[in-house]
Amino acid sequence: MSLGLFLAGLLLAGLLGLGQGSVRRYQVAAGLGLLVASAAFPLAQAVGYLSREALGPTLLALLPFAPYLALVPLGGLLALGFAPLGGRVAGLGGAVGGGLGLLSLLAFLQGPAHLVRLKPLPGLMEGFAGLALFLTLALLAYQDRRRAWLWLPLGGALGLAGFLWLSSPAGHTYFPRMEGYYKLVLPAEPGAERRLVERFNQGLEALNQARREIGLPPLKPVESLAGLGEGRLPQEVSQEGYRLLRPQAPGYGAAALLLFLGVLTGSGLWLLRSPSLQEAGDLRAGLVLAGVALSVFPAFDATEFDLGKLVKGWPFLVNFLHRAWPPNLAQPESGLYPLQSVASEMLLTVEIALVGTLLAALFALPTSFLAARNLTFRSPLLRPLFYLVRAFYNVDRGIDTLILALVLVAAVGLGPFAGVLAMAIHSLADLGKLYSEAIENVDRGPIEALESVGASGSNVLRWAILPQVLPLFVSYTLYRFEINFRVSIVLGLVGAGGIGFFIKGAMDAGHYDQMVIGILAIVLVVNLIDFASSWLRSRLV
Repeated sequence: MSLGLFLAGLLLAGLLGLGQGSVRRYQVAAGLGLLVASAAFPLAQAVGYLSREALGPTLLALLPFAPYLALVPLGGLLALGFAPLGGRVAGLGGAVGGGLGLLSLLAFLQGPAHLVRLKPLPGLMEGFAGLALFLTLALLAYQDRRRAWLWLPLGGALGLAGFLWLSSPAGHTYFPRMEGYYKLVLPAEPGAERRLVERFNQGLEALNQARREIGLPPLKPVESLAGLGEGRLPQEVSQEGYRLLRPQAPGYGAAALLLFLGVLTGSGLWLLRSPSLQEAGDLRAGLVLAGVALSVFPAFDATEFDLGKLVKGWPFLVNFLHRAWPPNLAQPESGLYPLQSVASEMLLTVEIALVGTLLAALFALPTSFLAARNLTFRSPLLRPLFYLVRAFYNVDRGIDTLILALVLVAAVGLGPFAGVLAMAIHSLADLGKLYSEAIENVDRGPIEALESVGASGSNVLRWAILPQVLPLFVSYTLYRFEINFRVSIVLGLVGAGGIGFFIKGAMDAGHYDQMVIGILAIVLVVNLIDFASSWLRSRLV
């Protein structure tokens, strides 16, 4: 598996090189990725007695235990150091750095489990948070160099204040996991494992007696802590600060490192073969690519992405399809008419979307003129309104329609009214922002022509601005209606009425042959609305 990930990265670099574009940028991205992943991504598992005692140490945290792992980040540094030289020299740095890193990483991942000690590094994460505050203000100083004299000292003060507060007892009260979060992995003292194994075996009889009383199978004596059947340490061993490091249970950091090493090696080999595959902006492009790639690995891990779960759940999907087909359109003997219910609820869903979109458009139209910079910034009286309306749009757009529906259902009760209100409130901000941006991009020629002959503001608005923006307003409103129809289906799941409410009820009752009617109706109506909206836009815009 480990070698397969490396080969996947190697293959990816090979395919990218076939495009005859620059491959040096991929070498830079892989080198940067190795450095960040070595410091921030969990490489292996270190388990204790309880599941909450488990942790995933990074490669840098494992260096006191396995110093040879330093070849991985050193390989990235070697590739980055040679990359500016370009040509075959850069390729040599990538190929050698990737090869050395691969050998050291495979040697670790294929090793046995080990007893290790943990040593927290106090203040490290607090310092990183303070540094992040400073760098944020430093970036503002770089963008606004005229006020750099303000941003840099302010960033330094905020960074220091943040570090001191987070390191204080008050900071640890609000962020308890930050205290000693980063831990170094040290080898256990000589003879520690033998001593702990003997203690475990001596207390095994009493432990097994307790396990039998609660219906658990007895444990057998072990020769090493790595041989424990349940893969975790005894409680007394864990309480002494020991952990069982399991290299063959890798974290997502191992996958990231192996893929980066594969891309690094492959890019280096390409540059050795074709040294002209490089461009002037490779360093900056590589930085962007590295940022994108580094954000993907933690996201996949946080979402517990696992295709194996889909394979295991396949029998449920087959059973669902078997119970859902053919659809139960009507059951007169039981007084059930699902098709009629679906038609009624679908009509209600369309009406929710229609009323919600209409209300949003009615309120968004006048407020969008106040949110247009080109109409308000020339007047000291209107400029505060611009900031006020734009702030309202930003806050409103940040609150999802589903959250608004949950609050409004609690306020006004179950039913479509809550869905209409939630949809209108959220859509107001979306439409207002789109309308205001359309107003800001109007052609200044007609406006200046009317102003030159002394036309009033209302006439300028009527004859110069509205003819330019109304077609866009119509297009945006129709598009928002399409979105709101899909949103109204989800709102039904939380009690706001419509077809979503019908589907949830059928699903909860296990009536899959009725639920599938709602799904087919959604597919049909979505396509009808899409075609109708496209036809209207072609006629009106």
